[in-house]
Amino acid sequence: MQTTLTIEKEAVSIVKSSLALKHKALEFNRHQYMQRLTVFEKRHKMTSGQFIKKFKKGELGDDPEWFDWEFVLDTFQETVHQLELLESVKL
Repeated sequence: MQTTLTIEKEAVSIVKSSLALKHKALEFNRHQYMQRLTVFEKRHKMTSGQFIKKFKKGELGDDPEWFDWEFVLDTFQETVHQLELLESVKL
């Protein structure tokens, strides 16, 4: 779904710079989460995709680290989604 947003001409540069800052922050976070996912994957010798399938089936138990991994994976995916949305903004 697309929405049209009307802003004052003078505000365009402010909106553009705000979006650019948000994009930088999301890219930074994406990179940080990716590094954390890589650590989990190497430590447990499985991809995040393999992990989440096993975790959701209850095959891994309830070690707190699994919940940390799930959180990082969910947050990474949400960050990627927000980046995609941000990149779809046309000014």
